[in-house]
Amino acid sequence: MAESASQGVLQLGDCQLDLERGLLLRDGTAVPLRSKAFSLLSYLARNDGKVVTKSDLISAVWGNIAVTEDSLTQAVRDIRKALDDGDQTILKAVPKRGYVLSAPCHKPSPASQPVVAVVPFEDGQTLGGTSDPISSAFAEDVADRLARFRTLTILNRETALAAFRQAQGNGPPVTVRPDYFVRGAVVRGGGQLKISAKLVDARAGTLVWGESYTAAGPDLFAVQDDIAYRVVNRLVSNLEAAALRRTAGKPTRDLAAYELVTRAIVRFRGYRPDDNSEALSLLKAAISRDPDYGLAHAYMALVELAIADYGSAPEDVIASCTERASLAVALAPDEPRCHRILAQARLAARDHAAAEHHMRRALDINPYDADTMMQMGHLLSLRGRPRDGLELMDRAVAANPLHAEWYHCDRALALYAAGDYAGAATAIRRLPYGPRRWSLLAAALARAGDRAGARECVEHVRRSDPGFSPASHLRTSIEFERPEDSDHLVEGFEIAAAVG
Repeated sequence: MAESASQGVLQLGDCQLDLERGLLLRDGTAVPLRSKAFSLLSYLARNDGKVVTKSDLISAVWGNIAVTEDSLTQAVRDIRKALDDGDQTILKAVPKRGYVLSAPCHKPSPASQPVVAVVPFEDGQTLGGTSDPISSAFAEDVADRLARFRTLTILNRETALAAFRQAQGNGPPVTVRPDYFVRGAVVRGGGQLKISAKLVDARAGTLVWGESYTAAGPDLFAVQDDIAYRVVNRLVSNLEAAALRRTAGKPTRDLAAYELVTRAIVRFRGYRPDDNSEALSLLKAAISRDPDYGLAHAYMALVELAIADYGSAPEDVIASCTERASLAVALAPDEPRCHRILAQARLAARDHAAAEHHMRRALDINPYDADTMMQMGHLLSLRGRPRDGLELMDRAVAANPLHAEWYHCDRALALYAAGDYAGAATAIRRLPYGPRRWSLLAAALARAGDRAGARECVEHVRRSDPGFSPASHLRTSIEFERPEDSDHLVEGFEIAAAVG
């Protein structure tokens, strides 16, 4: 039994015992269990279906340490509580003999996901200390936020600290072996809060990522919350990248498809003429390797939509992209990017209510994704709520300061809709120029009263592409829900064009 138990995962009620990784899980989240209780459960699991005497259990778990049966009874109680086994159908007591773990179901090992231990942050003013309550609270906040990501397994505070002490050679052995430690320090003083965070490879002991954040303000708790958003966003992106590096070289079809999609996303975010077509080829290759890869279908829908110019794409293209994005959501219902891309397809079809539904679903699954925050802000702006949209956009920029250029475009449209024409012009100037950007900048400058600048932009449009129709582009490719918002933008360009 011991050999078979170690080959996979045991289903215990609604929990899964992964002996290879040393974890008790429920819905992908680690279930808190003390070290001795976990050792007892593991020993019983390796002897599942067999009655194990109390003396054998005490010897196996406590070794040469002299303990009474009370310690065993308490560990059994902890296990039953963790398994929600109040009726004792999973862990059974056999009178006058011992205990038996009743016939757990063996399951294949799930796809590996990173096990992360968030260690209490140090008080940066007291070396090695954690005296400042903000230090401990911040680490717990980061752990709670990371636990929302179903692609990660987050250890509870006590287990994380025990694993870290063991790694430092300062504590007894523990059964859980995290892949990564999240560490950091907090310095507070002089009206400022400085937080440094780093991601460490637990096996190699190497630094994967590190960054510091400094902010000032009267409400340090609000500042702390804002920094937590940024830290979590950067941590998750670096964890995903680190996990990919770890699995590189494994001859699996899924990994090859994953790498193809990753390369496609990089190309899609570029601005070279052949970037979109190259991304599309990579995505087709990924789907040929894994036809059920939801994220590959989602990005293929998005790239095809981009090639056809989003909201001004032909109806049949929009319908095809929407159908493919819907398939992606069906294949990967818990992948937030699939919902976000389906929202973009729905938006291109001018189905604003459905678009908001799926964008909110993406945020529900991953509330810290900066790209989704930005696109949700853009959607709210298109629905006539630019102030609400800008609030989300500010959070997105704070969470991802090294963001893509399209953030400026979405923000420019929201600022224009909110009447901040000078701010809109500033955002547009950060974009690569072309007739579309010159058109939008002309409208913003005209509304801001910069007649000379608006006239210059109109001339750039006419020289760069004489056949381009700015008014048609601004009206058809930008998916405002209300006609008056489209009119507001088009009239801005018309004011610019009418300047003598």
